[in-house]
Amino acid sequence: MNTPADAQTKALEFVHHASLFTLIATIALLAWVASGVDFSSDALRFGAMACLTLSVVFGVGTLALIPLIEEARRPGQSNFDAAPAFFLVGKRSARLKTVMLPQYALLLAGVILYVVGMVD
Repeated sequence: MNTPADAQTKALEFVHHASLFTLIATIALLAWVASGVDFSSDALRFGAMACLTLSVVFGVGTLALIPLIEEARRPGQSNFDAAPAFFLVGKRSARLKTVMLPQYALLLAGVILYVVGMVD
């Protein structure tokens, strides 16, 4: 029988897998953009690479935060409401949505800049 904790853990596993696959796709796209495909402007290439690189950084942050959320989450608490504490240049805390939203937003911005850069 599934308990709420089991459902929350399964949901967190889904988030983990989705973030991992998105991170792999982002790294592949970043490698493609950096490989020297023709862009209409170097500024657009730099913008796409900057957005994709920052998306990778937030993706790694997402994957690093998931085990901390699983440990810090109280029974019945949403995965997105848990804010585990960690040490990174002092004591900090973060929620899952504070790293996931920039990861996906920057990926979309990088793809848009890539497409705009491909148009002649």
